Amino acid sequence: MSTPRSRSRNSLIRGGKNGNSAGGDEAEDWAAIGDIVGAFGLRGELKVEPFSDVPDRFSRLETIYIGEKHAPYHVLRAHTHKRQVLLQLEGVTDRTSAEGLRGRRLWIPAAELASLPADQFYLHDLLGLRVQHINGQRLGTVADVIATGANDLFVIRDTPTGAEVLLPVVKAFVKAIDLAGGVVLVDPIPGLFDEQAEEAREE
Repeated sequence: MSTPRSRSRNSLIRGGKNGNSAGGDEAEDWAAIGDIVGAFGLRGELKVEPFSDVPDRFSRLETIYIGEKHAPYHVLRAHTHKRQVLLQLEGVTDRTSAEGLRGRRLWIPAAELASLPADQFYLHDLLGLRVQHINGQRLGTVADVIATGANDLFVIRDTPTGAEVLLPVVKAFVKAIDLAGGVVLVDPIPGLFDEQAEEAREE
């Protein structure tokens, strides 16, 4: 496993299918693909932090949807800049209007998600999977995935106590992800989950 921008075995492609939707659509019909983090230049270009390592996703889109109400915008052009995407949308013509969209999330219909190789996964497919030690012990569920500068981290939550453990998403610890079976098999550092359980009892 590797960072979200790697295409190697079992890398994670970050996305999501949550948030409120407009027009009566179900929330799970939408997938988040990035966040607007600022403006670029004076002509309304948006700086986007993408949620995936699909290299040309934004340039292939005709329409993108912004915010919890999924307001549609026509995509004029998109290109990568360092690790971000610079996005030009119809109707966003100056820096002021671009800055007004800072902090908004970008969505597309889930049906438009790119298909992935068998050893790669979308975030929304991982959330809620039960986490099980290779010895058979149940450890919790995947509550979130945190992207870091190195490897992603699984946030594994113990349902009865609510206590959480961070587990690096690397082959040394995550041995298998079985979407059909709804389980992640792990071999964590000895004592990691024991320490979490002890801290929960002390609280």
